[in-house]
Amino acid sequence: MDIFKVIGVGLVGLCAAMLLKTTENRYAILAVVATGAIILIITLNSLGGAVVKLHEIIDKTGVDESLFAALLKIVGIGYLTEYTSEVCADAECASIGRKVAFAGKVAIFLLALPIVGALIDTVGGLIAEL
Repeated sequence: MDIFKVIGVGLVGLCAAMLLKTTENRYAILAVVATGAIILIITLNSLGGAVVKLHEIIDKTGVDESLFAALLKIVGIGYLTEYTSEVCADAECASIGRKVAFAGKVAIFLLALPIVGALIDTVGGLIAEL
C-alpha cells in the first residue's frame, strides 16, 4: 500500500474540510466523506494481494472455504461500520454512529457463529482421536 498517497489524500481532505467548515459548513461533511472514500479505494486496491495469500493458506490447510468467506465478511463489516460510525460522529450525529456500530457488532456475532461451531467440531475431533 502506498501510505504516502493515503497521507497526501488525508491532508488535502483535511484542508478542504477545514476551509469549507469556515465558509460552507454543510459541504464540509461531503469533503470528509469524499476523502474517506478515496482513502478506502486506495486501501482496498492494496488488499488484493492479501486476499490471494489468504486463499493460498486456506488451500494448504484444507479449511472450509465458507469459513474463509465468513472471516473476510467479518473483517469487512468491522471496518465499514467503524468508518460509518466515525463519519456520523464527524457530522455531529454520534447517536446514529453508535447504532451503526452496534448493528455491525451484531452482524459480526452472527457471522462468527459458524466459525465457532467449526472450531468446536475440530477440537472435539482432536479429543476423540486421543
